[in-house]
Amino acid sequence: MSQTQQESSFNLLYIFQVIRKYLIYIIGVVALAGILAIIFTLPQIYKPEYLSSTIVYPTSAERYDVVNLFHDEPILYLYGESKEVEKLEHLANSEAVKMFIIDSLNLWDVYGVHPENDESPKYYVLRTYNSMVNTVRVAGNGLQIEAYDINPDRAAAIVNLLVQKVDEMNINMLRQNKASIHSMYRKGYENLEVQLAEYTDSLRRVRKRYNVFNAETQTERMVEQVMLAEAALSEARTEEKILSMTSRSGNSMLEEAKIRTQGARNKVYGMVNAKSGTNLNLETFREGLDQVLALEEICEYLARDIKDAREKIEVFDLMDMEAFTTILVTEEAQPSDKKARPVRWVILLATLLIAGLASIMGAVLVNGITGRLDTKTEEAAA
Repeated sequence: MSQTQQESSFNLLYIFQVIRKYLIYIIGVVALAGILAIIFTLPQIYKPEYLSSTIVYPTSAERYDVVNLFHDEPILYLYGESKEVEKLEHLANSEAVKMFIIDSLNLWDVYGVHPENDESPKYYVLRTYNSMVNTVRVAGNGLQIEAYDINPDRAAAIVNLLVQKVDEMNINMLRQNKASIHSMYRKGYENLEVQLAEYTDSLRRVRKRYNVFNAETQTERMVEQVMLAEAALSEARTEEKILSMTSRSGNSMLEEAKIRTQGARNKVYGMVNAKSGTNLNLETFREGLDQVLALEEICEYLARDIKDAREKIEVFDLMDMEAFTTILVTEEAQPSDKKARPVRWVILLATLLIAGLASIMGAVLVNGITGRLDTKTEEAAA
């Protein structure tokens, strides 16, 4: 048979012929693989592993955002979004958390890694840990944490400790953020107190300089005194005018009236004109009053801001006293009473399938090689 004829005859019929020809060997290989699969999955060799798991849901970060709490309409959603789930997943798969779990539960001995004797012990223990502990996102922005172990109680302990550690680290992150904002509010509060003290001193100096101590009462009295002085001046002028029309020049009553008029005029001038040199007059009082009112308004604003800042700082202090969690757990992981792996029938079925395909391919290859050798031998003999 030529090479072309042999290649053209490679079809399903050819494969069935090869299988029938090497059937005993194929059955032997498959049987041997099945026996080995059964042996290697025995509990004495492949220890059964138990699965424990739980599903956690992150709470909304806005519930612990102090800036959001002081907003006019704070956001108080209970459940977090996908970004919170992603953060929890990163924390759960961080090396620091993994090493904490390994050290806390002494998984070095469980995984057969000896830090003193083995080369690259950290690499090997993490590799084993990664094959035993998994995180999987689930619907509803949840995170499923699962752990395999030959001891069902230890598998549940790994999951529960991992949830606790992730929550603790997430809380610490929020507290660090809150501490920085708390420090910012504290410094702002102290700065406001300093400003209020400075403006209060300025207000005290302005009051003393212009003799303005009670703006409303003093204003009424000043206006009243000015009106009385102007009325007295008007009356004196009228009296002087009448006497000047009825009396002769040099009359003592007229002279007295002129003196009274000048006195009243001087009094009014002293009360309304800053150039008069008097300590308290209407012009200087108005100037001082404007400064006093402006400083009082600034002090009121500062006092209100200080009150708001103090209330926020009190909220910070209360938040430090109250325990909170950033994770909602459906239920704690419980020890399983049924092994999760190995699933012997799956392993046996997969082994038999792979062994069968491999043995058939080997038989086809062997048959092809022997066929070529026979062809060459026939051609040499011819």
